[in-house]
Amino acid sequence: MANECAKNNDLQIAVDFLVPFTNILVNLLSEKDITIWDFKKELNKIKITNLAEKDGQVESSSIVNNFRVYLLYGGTRNFLLKIEGLSTYLGFCILVTNKGMLVNSEAAEDPLPYAIDLKNMFLDNYKSPYLLTNTFLKFIEGS
Repeated sequence: MANECAKNNDLQIAVDFLVPFTNILVNLLSEKDITIWDFKKELNKIKITNLAEKDGQVESSSIVNNFRVYLLYGGTRNFLLKIEGLSTYLGFCILVTNKGMLVNSEAAEDPLPYAIDLKNMFLDNYKSPYLLTNTFLKFIEGS
């Protein structure tokens, strides 16, 4: 019973982070009139680092809160965002392009059970409008 409560708490914390984080990233990637400088500044606010710019494209691969975040941005109608679960969330993956979003729980050879639970909870909570959670606000504040 205690393990089940800890599992549910861990999953809720992950979802409380992932839902607003993903929403902010998707909105930023979809922004029409944003300069590369402003785009990179906004990414830094949500701890997306390792930014490389070449030929008008911005690329980054970062690890943020137990998730590997990869993005390739060539403009509003030309982007790729991939968020992959690490360790206990291995197998969980969000893939976003300007055409839409795919959420998967089998993106690893041996996905872990938490990946399925995280996918289901993420899809249940990813809707608009959404509330910023305390977990996400603490992440932004750096605590």
